[in-house]
Amino acid sequence: MDAPGYSNQWRIGDILVTSVVEQAFDWSSPSFLFPDATNELVQRHSWLVPYYADSGGNINGSIQALVIDQPDRRTLVDPCVGNGRTRFLPNWHMQEFDFMQRFAAAGFSSESVDIVLHTHLHADHVGWDTYLQDGVWTPTFPNARYLYVRDEIEWHKESWDPDRREVWRDALSPVFDAGLADVVECDNDLGGGISLAPSPGHTGGHVSIWLASDGQVGLVTGDFMHHPLQFAEPSLREIADDDVDLARETRSRMISKASQLHALVIGTHFAIRSGGRVVPNGDAWLFSPD
Repeated sequence: MDAPGYSNQWRIGDILVTSVVEQAFDWSSPSFLFPDATNELVQRHSWLVPYYADSGGNINGSIQALVIDQPDRRTLVDPCVGNGRTRFLPNWHMQEFDFMQRFAAAGFSSESVDIVLHTHLHADHVGWDTYLQDGVWTPTFPNARYLYVRDEIEWHKESWDPDRREVWRDALSPVFDAGLADVVECDNDLGGGISLAPSPGHTGGHVSIWLASDGQVGLVTGDFMHHPLQFAEPSLREIADDDVDLARETRSRMISKASQLHALVIGTHFAIRSGGRVVPNGDAWLFSPD
């Protein structure tokens, strides 16, 4: 479903999931995400066209947050890059995105969020945890509890490269200082049909999110996948994978389980139609948009 402020919306039993897009990427060579990929590799998988690849083998993508609505709770997952940030990547550095306007246009307010949840702590998944108010980084969602996975925090602190240091300074530390942060385990059950699943490799403490309601199952990938091409090529490494072999193992394991459960898979960085089903296809899989 398309409407102002968001790109897609899905229902899993009593759970409603809405995506709010911060950035969409036009067609680009697959090597910008996958160093080992070529346009010719993409062209081998014709099912990617037209939603995920063009006829020339270029691919697309997005940065989006997901709002998970249950009858008694609203959870925001992976709130994008944010504004006014000092970041290594130029398209994330000192930006002025209209994300919060899109968030409002989709019917949400900052005050209505009960939980802010993170699959991992890369800069494009935590940015709107805070915003700059009178020169001070301030939690954006004042009534929410912000959940951070313990293993991911420890991994994040193992290497204080400049980007991770800035992420901690402007996006994470203000939330902890405000007393709004809770540290949870990588297999935490949040109740009501939302549970975390360890899916490490892209980062050391990465998690994905299972959704279950009325016999239906959904899976929010986070970054164990970045593009539907990886259903057909699960061994394909992404440029920012921390442990390439572990990421490959995780990807195959999670895709296989999603296929077995006939889960609605929502790809965090997929573009246009970012939810669908995993279908076995020879010795790999394909992605059928829902």
